[in-house]
Amino acid sequence: MTLRAMAALQLLALSALAAETPPSVAARTAGLERHDGFVPFYWDGVKGRLLLEVARPGEAFLYGVGIAGGAGVIETFLDRGQLGGVGLVRFERVGPRVLLRQLQTTHRSDVADPERARAVAESFPSAILAAFDVAAEDPQRVLVDATEFLLRDSVVVPILAASGQAGWRQDAARWAFHFERTGAFPLNTELEVAASFTADSPAPAIADALPDGRTMTLLLHHTFLRLPEPGFATRAQDPRIGFFAERYLDHAAPFSEPLERYLAIRWRLEKKDPDAAISEPVKPIHFYLDRGMPEPERSAVRDAALWWNHAFEEAGYRNAIVVDDLPEGATFLDARYSGIEWIHRAERGWSVGESRADPRTGEIVHGVARIDSHRRRTTARMWQNTRLPGRACAAGDDPDATWLARLGAAPFDDEPGLVLARLRYLSAHEVGHVLGLDHNWAATTFGWGSVMDYLAPHIELKSGALDFSDAYPTDIGSYDRLMIRWGYTPGADAADLGRIVREGYAQGNVYPLTSDPRWAEYDWGADPVAWLRTTQDVRRVILERFGPEQLAPGEPIYDLAARFNLAYLYHRFGIQAAQQYVGGQFQTNAVARDGQVPTAWVPAAKQKEALELLVAALAPENLEVPDRIAAALVAPPNLRRPTRERFESSAGTSFDPLSAARALAGLVVHPLLEPERAARLSLATGAQALTLDDTLGQLVAATWGAPPDASVRLRALRRVSQRVVLEAMMALASNSGAASDVRAAATARLARLRSQLKLRRGADAADEAHLRLAERDLGDFLERPEMRKAPAQPPAPPGRPIGGS
Repeated sequence: MTLRAMAALQLLALSALAAETPPSVAARTAGLERHDGFVPFYWDGVKGRLLLEVARPGEAFLYGVGIAGGAGVIETFLDRGQLGGVGLVRFERVGPRVLLRQLQTTHRSDVADPERARAVAESFPSAILAAFDVAAEDPQRVLVDATEFLLRDSVVVPILAASGQAGWRQDAARWAFHFERTGAFPLNTELEVAASFTADSPAPAIADALPDGRTMTLLLHHTFLRLPEPGFATRAQDPRIGFFAERYLDHAAPFSEPLERYLAIRWRLEKKDPDAAISEPVKPIHFYLDRGMPEPERSAVRDAALWWNHAFEEAGYRNAIVVDDLPEGATFLDARYSGIEWIHRAERGWSVGESRADPRTGEIVHGVARIDSHRRRTTARMWQNTRLPGRACAAGDDPDATWLARLGAAPFDDEPGLVLARLRYLSAHEVGHVLGLDHNWAATTFGWGSVMDYLAPHIELKSGALDFSDAYPTDIGSYDRLMIRWGYTPGADAADLGRIVREGYAQGNVYPLTSDPRWAEYDWGADPVAWLRTTQDVRRVILERFGPEQLAPGEPIYDLAARFNLAYLYHRFGIQAAQQYVGGQFQTNAVARDGQVPTAWVPAAKQKEALELLVAALAPENLEVPDRIAAALVAPPNLRRPTRERFESSAGTSFDPLSAARALAGLVVHPLLEPERAARLSLATGAQALTLDDTLGQLVAATWGAPPDASVRLRALRRVSQRVVLEAMMALASNSGAASDVRAAATARLARLRSQLKLRRGADAADEAHLRLAERDLGDFLERPEMRKAPAQPPAPPGRPIGGS
């Protein structure tokens, strides 16, 4: 068939449709209630149809889908209050149909010339999200039946698939509109649906959370939002300041200018008194608190959200943020309500701060911080580990008292206060994201530099006692104030903004590349080696205190299993921070002539100091689990599911100290021998440089080259670290993604080790068998490296929150 014939058939089809003249709006909606607002709608309960009224075709607005009722599991990111992005869309009338088209905003033109803009627009696709048949029509408006569109999934199954949860599908027969939080308002229309999904064999952790084991019914929320009024002053992102940004490509830009542009994501703030140094805003950033958030957590969260007003005062605003309770019956997915939502999951997961911004300008129009309630429990377990034995709750305590209320007995009568102190920091962090701010994981190199860092508790050992006096920050930091000054000082031009950055950096604030070794989560202080020593000292005291004596009467001994990893691996993030300095290169977000050094290698002496301390962490004494602790780490009580906080065990339900040691040794060794780090070490030059061969040599010397240990237990632990080093070296030597000189260096070191093992004899039969097995495995590997099958490395229990990103 020719193109001409196809076009003729399409015209005939459209003519046939047009011949079916739709009824008037009044006739179609007789007896139906009109919900007046930005996009008016009618609900036909008899037919089960939802009708949208389109009166301004061609007018752009924002549209997005969020999740009002979540899944409550960490295996996939489907949380209550999850916003989802918004796109720039418009309704278009085409004959008997109305299209909902999402416009291209990534590829665009910043020039007014319509032909140049047209050339850009026609070079890239838009997206028709829906094609509605006209259900009724008047001269100035049409009704469209949006039922199928609103009940169609565009969010959940893709999220499930992206998180590895395959097999889920939408069940359209079990979808319905949910009117409790549906409505039309002057600036926005909100429509909610109950959406059902099913899977034949869902993951066990998800199935456990489902009433029937295979059906997941969530609440999805559609938002239609009027565009902000003109007048928002955009601000080009500066790479030295960590604002989130709207990225776009300006294809009409001269070739001498950048194609790629970034606009910092910010709220609109305007002074009531433009001439005043500090003024109330015309319209503050209004945050609401979830009514489901309990006290005292509620007050702590509110207080921390208002910390940000200290920074806004430096930008010229008084009371830029106000916090109120969410109106009864409201939802945070209603674009009128930004704020802080309290979410529950079956296990600990991430808290999240997210916002929706006008993609044309970067103006934030809606934002929500979701605070994970489970994190308090993890924090409480950590403080319970610091208790002095015998300082647990008294037997006469009220058995119905909440756990947080019972925490006050030890170790220093302020465990609830420290749980809340951590919650305040978390609240300030997530609110910072809602304000448009990205992370700065280097901020603890200059004190409590930013709540946008991931902050570990700052605990030190002083005079033999644990010092908690500076455990968490009590306000936002200097870098946070710098960011707010840069992002929200009104009327600032490029020169003003550059000066703000220079002044902030001169005061010691830094925001390096994420590949910079200073970019480390859950660390504290400018020297990662010193921090690792501190965490090792604190860990030693915590392990000395750890045990059943810390439990309250009647508590299951098994509860220790959920806390032990927080004690045994207390130094895990100190290990991680020190590792980043081995083969590390400082990398700044430098711009021309700003005085920053773009790159510089970590001094060799500091790299060697870090490696020496890391290698020492592999000593048997530092891997050991005392018998009194191992004897208390029991299997779960009958009918209770095992906690994922427990170490995996090669001995089944019995705790295996060697498996725990293997997991810890893996945390030390494997990151040191990552291909990229090894490649950086292979670039080292100079007589004093730490090289890749030096690093491999120290790992071998500290494990395989150490003299026989005195006890059978320590020799067994030594064998654990030896095997972890051997497997990590073979993994590096056989990694096809590693540089050839890296693989060669690892292979050469393995060959030398094989020669040494031939001459070694074990201290006992177990040692001897271990040596001969390693010699055999090395011989097989060196002769046929492609045949190697890597053994499974037992994972450590999670350190960071589980799930999400």
